[in-house]
Amino acid sequence: MAKNKKKSKHISDIFTFIIAAILVAVVVFGIVVMISQNQPSEPEKQQDARNTNTASDIIKNEEDLKDEEKVAESSNDAKDRAEAQARNEEEDKKTVAQTESGLKVAKPNINYVAQEGEYIVVGGDVSNINETGGKCTIVFSQGSKTESITTNTLPNPSYVSCEAARIEKSKLSAGEWKVKIQYKSNYAEGESETQNYTVQ
Repeated sequence: MAKNKKKSKHISDIFTFIIAAILVAVVVFGIVVMISQNQPSEPEKQQDARNTNTASDIIKNEEDLKDEEKVAESSNDAKDRAEAQARNEEEDKKTVAQTESGLKVAKPNINYVAQEGEYIVVGGDVSNINETGGKCTIVFSQGSKTESITTNTLPNPSYVSCEAARIEKSKLSAGEWKVKIQYKSNYAEGESETQNYTVQ
């Protein structure tokens, strides 16, 4: 009988200990939750920190200002280049020769005329201007007959380069042809001197 009492007391003690441990855990969890709810959030901490800064803390030092200036310069770089090109174009219009339509006189050049298989290929450029968006038209003429092909311009840092024009040889009858390049954009226009090319 005494053994049963001891055993039952031992079980009762274990059970009481488990209950007490659970209660302590619940209380500790509740305290942690309350503390975390009363803690200011990160934005509030930052706001408090800003509010307690002195005037000397708020003023940026010289190095910070220099860094900001560099960022501003790089972000405005493309805009500045576009504005500079527009100013240059306006200045050019005032100081260089203009066509009857008020555009700058472009001076295209033929760099080569050559046969490649079944095509006649013509390459050229416009060395006296630097812009984007124009078109190059290569014109073949023989008496009253003409054949032409228009190409885009290629990116180039200092002048306009015409994309090579390829015209089918079958469109040109055998004999001597005159070849020229015409250039046209919103800013300039003009044509090259003619070159002779013999189609075999």
